Amino acid sequence: MSVPLKPYRDFWARFFVSLFIALFLYGFGGDSFSDLFSGENFIPDVLAGFILTFIITSLINLVTAYLDIYYPWHQYMATRIVYQLIAGVLIMSMLVLAYMYTYLIVVMGYRKEDVTFFHAEFPISVIFIIFWNILYVGLFFYRVSKNQKKELTSLQEKLFTLQNITTGNEMLPTTKNELPEENNEEEEIDPDPEQSEKIKILIAVSGNKNIPLPVEKIAYFFKNGNYTTLKTFQSETYLLNHSLDELAKLLEEDVFFRANRQFIINLKACDFFTNEENGKLALHLIPGHSEEVIVSQKRAPAFKDWLNR
Repeated sequence: MSVPLKPYRDFWARFFVSLFIALFLYGFGGDSFSDLFSGENFIPDVLAGFILTFIITSLINLVTAYLDIYYPWHQYMATRIVYQLIAGVLIMSMLVLAYMYTYLIVVMGYRKEDVTFFHAEFPISVIFIIFWNILYVGLFFYRVSKNQKKELTSLQEKLFTLQNITTGNEMLPTTKNELPEENNEEEEIDPDPEQSEKIKILIAVSGNKNIPLPVEKIAYFFKNGNYTTLKTFQSETYLLNHSLDELAKLLEEDVFFRANRQFIINLKACDFFTNEENGKLALHLIPGHSEEVIVSQKRAPAFKDWLNR
């Protein structure tokens, strides 16, 4: 399942910055400010610069939004730097050269030796492109921090609401002492999937709402303190009134896998995995999770068999 692209909402910022850059580059090296508006090609030159800058900043926005999904900075730092430099800086700089060569040499008919852009304004354009990429790096971490705070606040509200939600005849546990005891030994996981009928819909909790949620929309389940939390492929987070042990019995074993005591993952959420020391596996999920998901040496063969079903 593809994750929806979420470009940064900065249309008006790109619009006015593009206009400013176009005016700046047009007047770069002029003798006086009055020369800025008296040039013969003032309107076409500024319009061409505006269109170029707006296209470049928009493309950097889209490229960055795509990389944010599949190569987030906090998980793939080295890879992300390489991809950002190639797609966000190098390719954009080449587009600037191609665009300005077409406009100045082909359309306007200037001789190449009479054009100052390629040795004067172009380095400034590259610096601006680098700056615009760095700006989105800051916006990425701001967005992550904001979402984490919002998610924490939402979870706190849900935890408070859970005190009044019942399942059948039993009240959901609200304190650690009321929770059923679980064996912390990961190797003893035995969900017995055949004993229960598989479910297609789960009831998720959001504030005072109970939301029917198809299981195919769920990327993974994980323990969050004393409660079970799920995350959808759209990065939505909800609470559940089932333990992971219960879910392991209720979910289709061909689709969901009990990675360890803290995680049950959907097959489509497994982006890739890496081999770690002592035969363990480290899973990389989509959407990403703040904690690393480790499959033990004992469960690693079962995980690989599950992938090949």
